[in-house]
Amino acid sequence: MSTNTVAVSNSLQNTEFTVAQYLLAHDASLTICETLPFAEQFRRALISHCNDAAHSETITGKTVAGQPLAGHLHAHYFATDEDHDGKLDHITIYAPRGIEREDLSAFKAIRSITRFDQHWKVGTAFVGFGNPTSFESKLFGKTTRWRSVTPFSLPRFANRGGGKPPRPRDLPEAQLVRELKVRGLPEPAFIRRTEGYEVNGRPMVRWLEFHTRRFKGDEGFGLAGFEMEFAEPVAGPLALGFGCHFGLGLFLPVE
Repeated sequence: MSTNTVAVSNSLQNTEFTVAQYLLAHDASLTICETLPFAEQFRRALISHCNDAAHSETITGKTVAGQPLAGHLHAHYFATDEDHDGKLDHITIYAPRGIEREDLSAFKAIRSITRFDQHWKVGTAFVGFGNPTSFESKLFGKTTRWRSVTPFSLPRFANRGGGKPPRPRDLPEAQLVRELKVRGLPEPAFIRRTEGYEVNGRPMVRWLEFHTRRFKGDEGFGLAGFEMEFAEPVAGPLALGFGCHFGLGLFLPVE
């Protein structure tokens, strides 16, 4: 991704921003497998920089009373490997509901992300605020063919146990279609499973190699990946399933 051609604004008077983006300094330990924990740690850093007198529903994804928001309109934290070397090099925050004016200073205050138990100290360079058309990122592509770049973490059990086969409605493909439907997106004309993240001829990173448990201990009910094709172009970003606000279940256009 070329950051030289990104047209963004940093005006604190504008409350129409839905996207904020950062470049990440190289860190050999920060691989694509760290997508979920890095995104969660970035959210924690943002919260720490927020005005103590205000609660940001957009950043936290919760009401002031602590209830999770519905509708997937609050912030998504997408840590991505834009240059396909297997390391995370960007993080893009996408909030369809918009980024509140009082939160803009928190975004601009981020300089690095540190997590001592994972030996991270990752420098961040703020690119700017904008909307999906402001950034040359595949996240915001519009196409018919999409492929998993992080595992789709199943939001419900696919196995009934006791040696019984899964119900058709609980198969990973059916859960994928259900997730698309609740976002108002069409059912794909074609779906096939994939085994892992694989780009530029690099060794495949299998879905089970990804960190998929949240800091508080929650996780989905199995992992899968897919390539899918729609009858008509669909616009991104496309992130589905458990942990989708922290980069799991992320799809990018097929090149």
